Amino acid sequence: METLSHPSFESASMQVSEMNFGLNMLRQTPVIKSMVVSPVSVIFALAMVQLGARNRTKLQINKVIANDATDSAIVSFYSDLSKNITNSPGAQARIANGFFLNKTFSIKKSYARMIAEKYGAAIKAYDFRQAADTAKIIDNFVSQKTDGKIENFIKSDAVEGAEALIINAIYFKANWYQEFNKKATKEALFHHSANNKGKVNYMNEYRKNRMYAENELVQVLSLPYKDTSYSFNIFLPKKRFGIDELRTKLNGATIQNLLSRLKSTLLDISIPKMKLEKDYELKQALLAMGVSDLFDRNLADLSGISENDLYASDAKHRAFIEAGFSSVLAVTM
Repeated sequence: METLSHPSFESASMQVSEMNFGLNMLRQTPVIKSMVVSPVSVIFALAMVQLGARNRTKLQINKVIANDATDSAIVSFYSDLSKNITNSPGAQARIANGFFLNKTFSIKKSYARMIAEKYGAAIKAYDFRQAADTAKIIDNFVSQKTDGKIENFIKSDAVEGAEALIINAIYFKANWYQEFNKKATKEALFHHSANNKGKVNYMNEYRKNRMYAENELVQVLSLPYKDTSYSFNIFLPKKRFGIDELRTKLNGATIQNLLSRLKSTLLDISIPKMKLEKDYELKQALLAMGVSDLFDRNLADLSGISENDLYASDAKHRAFIEAGFSSVLAVTM
C-alpha cells in the first residue's frame, strides 16, 4: 500500500481524517485485486459539493471527509491543500476542478464565487442534450487546466441524462530524490495473493540509508521526491498476504504516528516497478461509507448550489500510477 506525504501545512486532525477516508476507500475493494485510488482527488470533488450542500446531506459529507470538523476547518484545509499541491517547486502538479450543470438549472452566484475562490473551480451550465458537444467542452477544460496532460477525460454517455457533473482531475509527476540504479533491476516472483503470482521487474537497492519505521503490524518505507516536502510511503504488512488485516486495523492516527517515527536506517530494498490503471465504483463506496442522501433524488439537499432540486445520479473514479527508476507519475480523474 502506498501513500503520498503532504507538506507540513496540514493540521494534524484533518490529516488524520484524510488518511481515514483513503483507508475507507481501500476497504471497499476486493483484497485479491490490485487497486489504485486517489483519495485526495475524490475529497476535492466532495469538498466542492460540501460548500453547497445543506442539512443532512452536508453532515454526511463532513463525516466521511473530515470526521465532523467545522465547515470553516474543512474549507480552509482542503483549499490550502489544493493550492499547495499545484505550487510545489519540485513536482509537476496540475488540478482541474469543475462543476458542470445542465442549462435548465440555475446556479447561485454566491456558490460559483466560493468554489472559484476556495478551489479554483469553474462552474458552468451547458445544454446536456448536446451530449457530444458538452463532453468536448469539458474535455477541453480539463486539458487546458492540466497543460494537456489529461485528455479524453469524459465521454458523451456520461453527459446523456445527467443533471450535473462534478469534475476533478489531478496530474502529478515528481522525480525521486535518489534515483534507482537500472543495472540493479532483477526479475522475480510477485505474489498478488496466495493463489496468484507472476514475474515482475524489481528495482533494488543494497545497503542504503532510507527513512524507515515499523510497528507490530507493518513496515513503512518513505521515499522522498526532489521536493522533499513530498514522499512516496510504502506500507508492507509483516504478515504475508496480510493486506486485508492491515487495511482493517490501520487508521489515520497510526499512520501519522508511524510517519512521525521515520528514521534513517541501513536497508536492502526491492520494489516492483509498477504501472496500474483502475476504475473505481465510487458511488457504491460512498454509499457504504454513509454518503447516501447525495444520491437520492428525494433526500439530496444541494440548495446552496441551485434553487432547483439537484442530486448526484452517479460517481466514478479512475486512477493511474507508474513508479519507475527516476520518477513517479500519477493521474486521477
